[in-house]
Amino acid sequence: MMPVLSLTSLCSLSPSISRSDLCLCCYAIPNFKFQPLRSNNKPKLSHTPPATNSHYKDILEHYHSLMSSKNPPTSIHPFNALLAALIRNSDPAVYSFFNLITQTDGISPDDYTYGLMIRYCAETNRLDLAFCFLGRLLKENHTVKAVIFGPIIKGLCSENRTSEAAAIVLYKMPKLGCIPNVISYNILIKGLCSKGNIGFSLQLFFRMVKHGSQCEPCVITYNIVIDDLCKAGQLAKAFGLYRLMHHAGVIPDTITYNSLINGLCKKGDIPKANELMHEMISKGYEPNVVNYNILIDGLCKKGEIAKGKELMNEMISKGYKPDIVTYTTLIDGLCKNGEVTKGKDLMNEMISKGHEPNVVTYTTLIDGMYKNGEVTKAENLMHEMIFKGHEPNVVTYTTCIDGLCKNGEVAKAEELMHEMISKGHEPSVVTYNTLIDGLCKNGEVTKGKELMHEMSSKGHGPDVVTYTTLIDGLCKNGEVTKGKELMHEMSSKGHAPNVVTYTTLIDGLCKKGEITMAKELMHEMISKGHDLNVVTYSTLIDGLCKNDEIPKAKELMHEMISKGYEPNVVTYSILVDGLCKKGEIPKAKELMHEMVSKGCKPDAMIYNILIDALFKKGEIVKAEELLHEMISKGYTPNAYRWAGQE
Repeated sequence: MMPVLSLTSLCSLSPSISRSDLCLCCYAIPNFKFQPLRSNNKPKLSHTPPATNSHYKDILEHYHSLMSSKNPPTSIHPFNALLAALIRNSDPAVYSFFNLITQTDGISPDDYTYGLMIRYCAETNRLDLAFCFLGRLLKENHTVKAVIFGPIIKGLCSENRTSEAAAIVLYKMPKLGCIPNVISYNILIKGLCSKGNIGFSLQLFFRMVKHGSQCEPCVITYNIVIDDLCKAGQLAKAFGLYRLMHHAGVIPDTITYNSLINGLCKKGDIPKANELMHEMISKGYEPNVVNYNILIDGLCKKGEIAKGKELMNEMISKGYKPDIVTYTTLIDGLCKNGEVTKGKDLMNEMISKGHEPNVVTYTTLIDGMYKNGEVTKAENLMHEMIFKGHEPNVVTYTTCIDGLCKNGEVAKAEELMHEMISKGHEPSVVTYNTLIDGLCKNGEVTKGKELMHEMSSKGHGPDVVTYTTLIDGLCKNGEVTKGKELMHEMSSKGHAPNVVTYTTLIDGLCKKGEITMAKELMHEMISKGHDLNVVTYSTLIDGLCKNDEIPKAKELMHEMISKGYEPNVVTYSILVDGLCKKGEIPKAKELMHEMVSKGCKPDAMIYNILIDALFKKGEIVKAEELLHEMISKGYTPNAYRWAGQE
């Protein structure tokens, strides 16, 4: 007889297994007697009760036919087949039929029966009952196989209880004499990766490698970890595992190549992605539409739309039909490149080839039209989309609200938000933030704050973006004190200000001439562990220049460089402007030469600042020389400045 463990001894297997789940594991409860699950206490999985369920009636007929035959079965196998049929149909009568089996004379559930019930409970989000069935299986001294634990491990991971899932694989299973197999590890590793715990996933992976023949990683294991590393941008580690695959004799498949190609494309390394695709072809793997779509997406994200279209033509020439993803990817690339008309033409081509655009396609093109200032066309396309039976989703509405706000149509954006809610679409935090931003940029900060309170009342807590947007609105409205108060409020509510929040408030203080307070805020920002970035430094340099503190501004730029931050064209423009306003034009010109020597090209703004300063000082010849230099480099001078000197 199998010894009964105490609850304490089971908990000692790993502190991460919850006591409530172990209590449910009836194996741990002395003198436990399993009570059949009656219809009144089983989970409600359907509105159809077993008594009127036609499928269950068929199963019952089979059951009674078996039992009334001359030689009723003495084996559980035919009953397992009937139970499996109910489970395949997600029939809520599964529990009733299991009870019927347990009450049948001479028939006892075996490990396969319990395995079926455990899988069914886990897949229907009843892990509590899955643990109950596991407990009875252990109590009846059945052989425990790794496959039994798979659904429980998967269920725990899906409920974000990965530490408990890990405890089962690493402690509980071995303690019960059940060695986890590669499938057990794969389920756990996939669960950890899906929750962003790549560090622990790698530890488990190398644990498998270390144990060698006992449980070696298979191609699926490698693919899970490689894919997660690629998604996390850790390509060096992903390619390290790819090399390890070859060393271990595990052959990469199309999934391996897809993950790596996708990772390279997201990093912008299209040439290497192309190389890898050719390597994949040389190994006998035919590229499919997914491979081509990944590469086309990478090219489009780099702005190489023409090459993306060439690749689509290549896939067609090789007998692969572009799908809706191919077309939508190219339409997105064209729109982001400002070629909205070509994007619309491509959508028409897509329709002519028998591919009906979906919500994503329409939303992509609508976004492009708004960004191109084509508000009426975007609104008409939205109506066309609805007319063709495609219901706008939260992303579509948010895109339209953003487009309207950016085109100065804030009132229309508010109306659209009300329409969205009336049609049963709950705005997301992003939707609220988008409209709050539009209101603030329109000078309607009070309305923005009201909207923040509305989103809170509807269960959408404001985030760092919400607060930062409102702080920016208050600062631009000259209400810097209220901006500071709001930053204290956000901190008190558990939202730590980020670099953007601090920079926004520093900018507001600088524009009000409160340089000392801006510096204090900068020191606070550093003390809270935030590194200053180019934007923060440029903001402070601008504040110092406007406050006529040019030497301090130059000092701050040197400090910025010493800390590894290269000034950009905006930083140089600010300081050049400050020097020119102080009449220190030679120093401003020196600074322009310095930026060129550091690989930062002067833009039209810097040229215009210097030309204007030279004209005002009466150095017409030097101004004209610089003007010709500016034009030769393809920049257009400010017409009003040039006209003003004639």
